[in-house]
Amino acid sequence: MAFIAIAPLVFVGCTTRRPTTVTLSSGSNISAYARIGEQIQASAATIDLVVEDEKDSQGSQQNLQRLLEEKVDFALVQLDVASEAMKAGDVAAVAILTEEYAHIVGRKSDNIKTLADLEGKKINIGPPASGINFTATRLFDSTNLQIRPFTDSGLGHSLQAFTNPNSGLDGLVYVGPLKASDEVREKLALVGDVTFVPLSESFINYLTLQFPESYRKAYIPQGTYRAFPPFPSEDILTISTGGALLTRPNVSREKVALMTWAIFANSRQFASFYPKLAADNGSVNLYEGLLYIHPAAMRTYRDGDPRIAWLRYIQENKPLQAASIMLISTTTIGFLLQGWRKRKTEKFLVGHRQAIADLRQAAEENPQEALKEIESLKQSYRLMLIEGNLAPDLYQQIEGMNEVFIEQCRMEINRQQDRDLNKIIGGLTEVQQWQGHNTPWMMEHLRQCQEIYREMLLKGHLDFPTYLNLYQMQLLLDILTSRPQPATERA
Repeated sequence: MAFIAIAPLVFVGCTTRRPTTVTLSSGSNISAYARIGEQIQASAATIDLVVEDEKDSQGSQQNLQRLLEEKVDFALVQLDVASEAMKAGDVAAVAILTEEYAHIVGRKSDNIKTLADLEGKKINIGPPASGINFTATRLFDSTNLQIRPFTDSGLGHSLQAFTNPNSGLDGLVYVGPLKASDEVREKLALVGDVTFVPLSESFINYLTLQFPESYRKAYIPQGTYRAFPPFPSEDILTISTGGALLTRPNVSREKVALMTWAIFANSRQFASFYPKLAADNGSVNLYEGLLYIHPAAMRTYRDGDPRIAWLRYIQENKPLQAASIMLISTTTIGFLLQGWRKRKTEKFLVGHRQAIADLRQAAEENPQEALKEIESLKQSYRLMLIEGNLAPDLYQQIEGMNEVFIEQCRMEINRQQDRDLNKIIGGLTEVQQWQGHNTPWMMEHLRQCQEIYREMLLKGHLDFPTYLNLYQMQLLLDILTSRPQPATERA
């Protein structure tokens, strides 16, 4: 009867799990945010997470409002737009997915070279609910410039209006990733009568001091939008702000954890929007520098795949662990699963032990090379852990074996260094003691000593200054052994 009572609990985990569905507000179809939203959907699909996105937003301000009104679970928002809501605790960050640069564009024919040259000009500052509009308004409000602001219903219309030769617009502000929007890239690269307007160092210092959580100094690199002739023709000094995926504190922790893992496990797929993610261990840039991170997101960054979080909970909870073992032992399915995991773990450990054994043989001849090999092996296991292909407990066992072998390699390197140094010092001392008795023998002995410490230098057992000192000592002894001795000295 006891088995019948607990059997349903065992088989709950074996039923088919329905995909989790979340909602996202990104941007309009032609925007960079829409492309980031598409990559989020593709990454989420790898873990059976469904992301619904209408792609009808004007940008950051509208996305933030939808998130605050609980119309969506997640939203893409510029950090300067979200700053106050994050400080108030109304929203929390999941990940930084892009770096957004302020592009201030003027007309060459109007001789627009500095921000002050836009005084009295008609400037397109982006759609009313966009992040472009927010940043542009803050930029001009932070100056004493009087401009004639112009807004439009979408980025496509804004670009078309500005790049039209008969347009009444004198300037345009765009805030977004470098080259992430096809529309922006095509329009700016094809029109000849446009130029980027740099910001001054003093103005950037003011902005970064006033809004340290929002802006940082940045450059739009030469040739970003056209290679030949390069456009811009030189690096343009400007500011940038992060583009982050945000959620609310009251959104399900499971949804936040799954979304975080989908992005973390596929972080390199976002490198076209945020190049820092392409670097080695670049995934740390997803959360580095964020001040207000959702707790479920931070736990996922620390512990890994949330879908196996129940295993970690059992490991950390001793009474529950004992109960779980008893429960599993009463069912055939539990026994089979346990046996399968054990065989898989043992097979992996056997393979790793064999690799360590092979490296240990190599370490007897060249411990330096064996040390490089084990470090490379450690890096591959670390990547497997991040990608979810290696269990954390198994990773810890392997790391323990690796650290023991690394220490053995270092000890062997030290022993070889001590052995070689003792051989050199002994050889030189012997030459000095027998000076003048057998010059040909001593010359050969000096040559052998020289070969030894040259080999030590190549192996890395000897630093270059020590090598020079030994070489100078050898030269001095060489001179002494070849110099004829006076009769009194021989006596």
